Amino acid sequence: MLGEIRKDVVAMFLLQKSNLTEVQLDTILASDSKGNLEFKSGLREKGKVSKGSFARTLNQGYANIESSLYTLFLLAYLDLVPAENITQFSRTTGMLSQLKSAEPTREDVLQVIEAMQEFVHGFSRKRKVIL
Repeated sequence: MLGEIRKDVVAMFLLQKSNLTEVQLDTILASDSKGNLEFKSGLREKGKVSKGSFARTLNQGYANIESSLYTLFLLAYLDLVPAENITQFSRTTGMLSQLKSAEPTREDVLQVIEAMQEFVHGFSRKRKVIL
């Protein structure tokens, strides 16, 4: 399941920066397939795993996703993320969808990655640390 993702520069960049492991992402992708749990557990890149291991890894991956979303909600609630940043996040996800369906040049991909990095770094660099 990760074979195509490994060929995608943007997907690999995002995976490396995310709080999901490759195994968790592989399991989440496999869980999206049709079939029973035994079938899905055999779709992972490293081959068949026990149903319990598959379910545990799937739950860990979804817990990481939920945690990330709650972190964003917390930051917005505490006014640590301005509303315009959330709007920019939404625009950026739309841009990623368009990029995925197009045939971007390497330069286009690098520009998108750079824009995402600037956006993310803006969260941590906005406040100066006073010692």
